[in-house]
Amino acid sequence: MSNPIHVPEPEGSYFVDAENVAEMARLTKQARTLSEHLGLFPERLDLSQYHRILDIGCGPGEWALEVARSFPAKQIIGIDSSNLMINYVRYITESQGVLNAQFQLMDARQPLVFPDASFDLVSARFISGFLTTNMWPQILRECFRILRPGGILCSCEPENLGSTTSPSLTRYNHLVVQTLRLAGQCFSPAGDQAGTAAIMPRLFREAGFQQPQQGGYIINFSAGMPAYLATYDNLKTLMKLLQPLIVQNKLITQPEIDVLYARTLEEMEDESFCAAAFFQRVWGKKPE
Repeated sequence: MSNPIHVPEPEGSYFVDAENVAEMARLTKQARTLSEHLGLFPERLDLSQYHRILDIGCGPGEWALEVARSFPAKQIIGIDSSNLMINYVRYITESQGVLNAQFQLMDARQPLVFPDASFDLVSARFISGFLTTNMWPQILRECFRILRPGGILCSCEPENLGSTTSPSLTRYNHLVVQTLRLAGQCFSPAGDQAGTAAIMPRLFREAGFQQPQQGGYIINFSAGMPAYLATYDNLKTLMKLLQPLIVQNKLITQPEIDVLYARTLEEMEDESFCAAAFFQRVWGKKPE
């Protein structure tokens, strides 16, 4: 019997149950796909001066462990509010003998339990899933506080499920974005995008970071493309996990979304299916 899906509290909560095993497996695969297509860090970033790194919302630790393996001289600390995720990644870390990575149970929506100037670099990938719009300034200020002078904050966020030729996936994307908007997690007042890409550089500047830089990335997951299978599997799980929250917001009934889900998978499996997802990376430096 599969684990039940619990609907989280909408205010400042992760959009699906973070203690769900299916979500942990999905996040692991998603992190691998993102690292493959986006890289671990911005290409123009000189990593030689950044030795102590924090991963906010580390989940099952895929990104943090990859960084730890790739850069054994650096110290990586990952934090997450999920007991399941932290226990899992601690087990992986110990069983694989990864000595330069540690993981702590910590809720990034609260003040971070680290002294000032504790880190050289802070990474935050896909944390918009558990932040309302009014929480962003708070967490960026906390990142600024725990960074040493000259330290870097690097953020990466999506806008939505992607642009596609599939009518059903387009409809599903609309429901997902509207659900996040009702939970206070979208900066855009309307439409099918979250608006994060537009406002993030301004939020970086307001938090004190100098000259934030931006990089745009597109992952084409059309049928036959290299990213197709991984993204198909990711969306297949994600769309199912999001159903209780969408239905709870009365945007669609359960029978209706069951039909929409089946049609979406059918259209994504067609050889004519085309789609691309957009991601933005923003990084800025704390003044020396």
